[in-house]
Amino acid sequence: MAPNAGVKPRLIPVLLLKHGLLVRSQLFRVHQVIGNPISTIMRLANWNVDELILLDISRGDDFHDLRRDDLQIQYTGSTVADVLREVTRVCPVPFTVGGRIRTIEDIRSRLQAGAEKVTLNTQAVLHPELVTEAARSFGSQCIVVSIDAKATPDGKWEVLSDGGRTPTGLDVVEWARKAESLGAGEILLTSIDRDGAGKGYDLELVSSVTSAVNVPVIACGGVGAYEHFAPVIRDAGASAAAAANIFHFFENSYPLAKKACIDVGVGLRPVEFAGPYAPREPRYDLAERDRRVAARVEASQKPLPENTPRREKPRWCTRCVYPAINAAPMEFDDNGVCMGCVMSDVKKGISMSEWDRRRGVLREMLEKYRSKNDGYDCVIAVSGGKDSYFQAHVIRNEFGLRPLLVTYNANNWLEAGWYNLHRMKEVFDADHVLVSPSVSVLKKLNRLGFLIMGDMNWHGHTGITTAPCQVAVKYDIPLVIWGEHGYLDLCGQFSLDDYPEMNYRDRLEHFSRGYDWNYMVGLEGLTARDMNPWKYPTDEEIYNLDLRGIYIGNYIYWEANEHSKMVVEKYGFRVHDEPFERTYRQMSNLDDAYENGVHDYLKYIKFGYGRCTDHVCKDVRAGLMSRDEGIERVRRMDHVKSKDLYRWLDYVGMEEDEFDRLADTFRDPRVWRRENGRWVKDSLWD
Repeated sequence: MAPNAGVKPRLIPVLLLKHGLLVRSQLFRVHQVIGNPISTIMRLANWNVDELILLDISRGDDFHDLRRDDLQIQYTGSTVADVLREVTRVCPVPFTVGGRIRTIEDIRSRLQAGAEKVTLNTQAVLHPELVTEAARSFGSQCIVVSIDAKATPDGKWEVLSDGGRTPTGLDVVEWARKAESLGAGEILLTSIDRDGAGKGYDLELVSSVTSAVNVPVIACGGVGAYEHFAPVIRDAGASAAAAANIFHFFENSYPLAKKACIDVGVGLRPVEFAGPYAPREPRYDLAERDRRVAARVEASQKPLPENTPRREKPRWCTRCVYPAINAAPMEFDDNGVCMGCVMSDVKKGISMSEWDRRRGVLREMLEKYRSKNDGYDCVIAVSGGKDSYFQAHVIRNEFGLRPLLVTYNANNWLEAGWYNLHRMKEVFDADHVLVSPSVSVLKKLNRLGFLIMGDMNWHGHTGITTAPCQVAVKYDIPLVIWGEHGYLDLCGQFSLDDYPEMNYRDRLEHFSRGYDWNYMVGLEGLTARDMNPWKYPTDEEIYNLDLRGIYIGNYIYWEANEHSKMVVEKYGFRVHDEPFERTYRQMSNLDDAYENGVHDYLKYIKFGYGRCTDHVCKDVRAGLMSRDEGIERVRRMDHVKSKDLYRWLDYVGMEEDEFDRLADTFRDPRVWRRENGRWVKDSLWD
């Protein structure tokens, strides 16, 4: 009889924690920061996952400082136990913890912090007696032995330890048998060769282990499609199918993965949404919210100190000019190169034949969504910018679809941007919907965004990711087209083989910084009705429509400089008629009168860099500018306090002194310090 016969198999998301942040992994070597583990666990809890596995792959005790003042989710502390206590607070499902466990006390501390099970890897290899002692102390049901397997030339598999770095000489099947005899109650089996590759599980590897042991085996490594889950349970005998990357990149990925298994007869628990303990929209402590707002105002009124100490030595990418303390989640390789540059190199290495293949995949996908009843084929989220024109050009004129253009109207267009936006419906012969919130509400949200997170454009970031999806649900259009994934381009957050799509978690954490629409209700008299334009469709609406938001930059080679020339020549796209003060490009953010000026100046205030740095990094990676040239441009432009500030101050009714005092409260102390009554920071050219 198979292990646990009669027990329903499980589907388990795996979360990789590195220095307190969530990362994706490929081949155990490339790690890219996805974001905050707490928000991801909250989202997984919305889906009523069977259980979770959290693996700490940090190489030391240095943790990222997650007390950034512009994030809603903040937690203090510098240990795994600190993180686990926060996890326990928001996670109603069982979870297993692994990584850097060396002693019985380490196991006890993790169980006391809320974990149901722990998993041992390197220490199980080095000190097998630890497995036995742990099983006696806490019960075999609490002890999982994790096995990282790598194929050998002779067709077998070798156990690697130390995060896949150290060959052990152990045969995987023999070590699995040994682990069971030592007292392990479960085996977590991961294929190093398949990690992050998206090619499916190594079924032969899994079968060899499940047939050799009597304890449950959790298979991990290689999932790239929902169809990969069922075979590892049905055909290879795994008691549970685990995966990491796929659950981060797609909307309703866990329910859809379950449905794919259930549809082919794998008896998982049925698909469920948001139980009573896990509402999708966060449940905010409004009293704490009000305390934070009041504390912000109070801090802005206190005298600034004359001097403060330097917190830590700054760090920049050795190839572009991005700093490690960044608005985007930034990770570096062993050579000090940021993941944005690494992924840029990967992109350059993709052959034209592969781009042709990807374009074919896109064409095939679009054909599936072509309307059968004279309706719209898709929604294109447009702002009227150069990227919007390129998206519409590809979808309308290259692939021949009939799109519905949808725009979130933030009431802050530059003249050229407003012209370009309204001309789109003519040049692309398309219908166009503008979602235009009340101007009085927009002014309130401008002020609140600045006060709460140091960004007056919270409403814009949240609005542009909400309105197209709202309209898609209203018109029963299951496909929304986006351009390039911003974080993939800026900080290399994903692999191009991940094909990430727009999803609620990504929107909430990265675009909205953890503040959903309901956080604003009650402030400045705002009501739930006022916030209707910022309410994302429900999970049930998304699931029933099978709504997808794809980034065509995953399928078509994306080079903004080339696109810019094309849309000017072919469609008469207008650029700004005067230079921007904080960047040298004149085609960016024409849809937002404050984006290149005051909004970007606040990024400089918080993190010590601005839009010029963003554009320099893009151009250095594209080979259009040397790093030294880029540094000189950054030196001249990043610090400029734009005159756009005064337009915004007049718009919301605020004095410059009040703005400066509130802005100063958001300065990251890892970047800024006071010397003789002045704000100073280290710079790349010092």
